[in-house]
Amino acid sequence: MSTPLVTFVVPCYNYGRFLRDCLRGIFGQQGGFEEIEVIAIDDFSTDDTWDLLTRWDDPRLKRLRHSANRGHVATVNEGLSAARGKFVARIDPDDRYRPSFLANLLPLFEKDPRIGFVYGDAAMIDATGEITAERCPQPHGGRPFDGWALLDILKRNYICAPTAIARREAWQKHLPIWDGLAFNDIYFNMMIARDWHFAYVPQVVADYRVHGTNHHSQITLSKSEEPSLMRVLDWIYAHPEADPQRERRKQALKSDVYAAHYLDLAEKYFGAGHNGDARRCYWRAFRRRPALARSPGTLRHFAATLSGRRAYEMGKRWIAGRRAPLSPVEEVMVGRD
Repeated sequence: MSTPLVTFVVPCYNYGRFLRDCLRGIFGQQGGFEEIEVIAIDDFSTDDTWDLLTRWDDPRLKRLRHSANRGHVATVNEGLSAARGKFVARIDPDDRYRPSFLANLLPLFEKDPRIGFVYGDAAMIDATGEITAERCPQPHGGRPFDGWALLDILKRNYICAPTAIARREAWQKHLPIWDGLAFNDIYFNMMIARDWHFAYVPQVVADYRVHGTNHHSQITLSKSEEPSLMRVLDWIYAHPEADPQRERRKQALKSDVYAAHYLDLAEKYFGAGHNGDARRCYWRAFRRRPALARSPGTLRHFAATLSGRRAYEMGKRWIAGRRAPLSPVEEVMVGRD
């Protein structure tokens, strides 16, 4: 194959139990899309990932293996740099495509040469592959969209990673991913949105798996998401857009953008039991956008970080008619600070 139509990049690390499901989704695409290449990189897994890859019988699968664990940033950099397809999709091996992924998304690139990034909806599945939610929250009111999306993307990363595909040059312009970032999807979504129009199809094209070792759950617990996110936002706000009008609109929303992300981080920290970090992020969100402090739910969570989580959890149980004492696990969660 001289130049494949699509390259799929699969960074693999200790997700062998899900990898077969992921590869079946890639190679099971409907619509006659045979000109594909799949670059699967095993980042020195300690499970059966490499064994599964070597036994997968399809000449379109390119297998690479690291001799030591190099991390997700280096792995994704390598895969995207090696991609030869006109269009490139990156998927983690715990997620999977629906058979209509390419058939639903690729036609949108033909609508307008300014469209560089296309995405759809995802369902949520559990560790066993069973669907737990037919759809994630739909962007754009569930209606088709195409156009400049940077301002919306800056306020909220609403694109589910396995639903996206982009032109190869859109990805590769922003390589390498900065060393030390805790994620790559948010980085690419924001960076590509500065250069290209986005397009959205209100169809479920992928399944997003939620399980105990999800990457985005882990970076909340490790507190590595916040500095990475602020690093990307600070860079974007320090570099003007080529269109002066767009730059003015971007700067006008700066306080709202940072407030939205600090509130999101606060809620994640609150859910993880990191009370001090949640309180700090609530304060930063309120200072940038005071109206956020008028939300009853937000205020309850913020107050709980001041008065103590035990009182908050006991109050919830009392309202719900449950007067039982906290379980040992709940005792640990509400005691974190």
